[in-house]
Amino acid sequence: MTSALKVVDIASYLAGTGWRPSPGDRPNGGRATVWHHPDDFEVLVPARDGMGDAERRIREILRCLADLEDRPAADIASEIALPQLDRQYFRAFTPGHDPGYTSLTSGVKTFNAIRSLLDVAARTVTQGSHFAFVGKAPSVLRDVLRAAELGPTRLGSYVVETRLAAGTFARTDVGEELSGRAILTQMLESVAAAQAAVMTGALVAFEDAVTDGVSANLCQALGDLCGAERKDAFEITFRWARSIPFDGAPSHVLPFPAGSGPLLQAAGGRLRNLVASGSAAVTGIIESLHDDTARADRWRIKVRGELRTDRIQRARRAVWVRLADQASYDRAIAAHREHREITVSGELSSPTGRVELVPDRLADL
Repeated sequence: MTSALKVVDIASYLAGTGWRPSPGDRPNGGRATVWHHPDDFEVLVPARDGMGDAERRIREILRCLADLEDRPAADIASEIALPQLDRQYFRAFTPGHDPGYTSLTSGVKTFNAIRSLLDVAARTVTQGSHFAFVGKAPSVLRDVLRAAELGPTRLGSYVVETRLAAGTFARTDVGEELSGRAILTQMLESVAAAQAAVMTGALVAFEDAVTDGVSANLCQALGDLCGAERKDAFEITFRWARSIPFDGAPSHVLPFPAGSGPLLQAAGGRLRNLVASGSAAVTGIIESLHDDTARADRWRIKVRGELRTDRIQRARRAVWVRLADQASYDRAIAAHREHREITVSGELSSPTGRVELVPDRLADL
């Protein structure tokens, strides 16, 4: 892998992870450059590709980065060479097995869970938040699963890597572009909300997180990562493509403690039997618009902003809003085009499973 790494990509990786060149040194300035890390690490980056000692220097850089970041040099080399890929690492803690191994039953559950998490994220992006998704998955999921790559398992108990290009690669049934980054951003938001609910130990916390993308299907998938008996700890790590920085952080790690499985299973069962109700209001920016001509209630918008309900005060969420007519939808198009903040108040509803805000008042539209 070292022979495939370019000096410019190495410098870009170092700059993006807190390293800085020595004062007076200029990367690609015709001579080797010393880079320093605040944690007292130092590496020498070759002046250009193809120099006599370049491969040895690159191996030294990778060894140093592996020590600093406490992860395999091969993972780091892959991220440097392929900066356009978002990556996820699903780590199961499997007592009673050698590192890198798990039971066949748990392994099958792990791979099915990864597929389900992609399925739920794609459905949430294209169909909105649901207590539970039923029926056939959207056709765009086939493109997602084809584009997602599955790597070999790793040591560190039992680790599975997947990766997905951050750039746009598919269109929904209504012609909307869908990117790998959009799907994984939704997965992060949903899994983080589920983790926060798990840490409270209260089933009602899962109800409050539905508008963040928590669903019965998500709880089922996460529960399958808890091992064959649903009692093991696990964690999911998101590492973001350097070519498209995300949220000011190169990665997010979401650990779930041992014992999460039974709570996730109970939450999934509870969510399948719920319907949305109660007054709510959201203030924010229109993120997307949806006009499904095949439906009688065809007009919807997704508003990302601060949601307020009887139980939730000023939580930042993405909320789907059902509009009554073409005139309201036209005003929403104008507000979206102008990137104008709007306020919508009304009642939460889920007659088809999708959690929506049905407005009684549309301010600033």
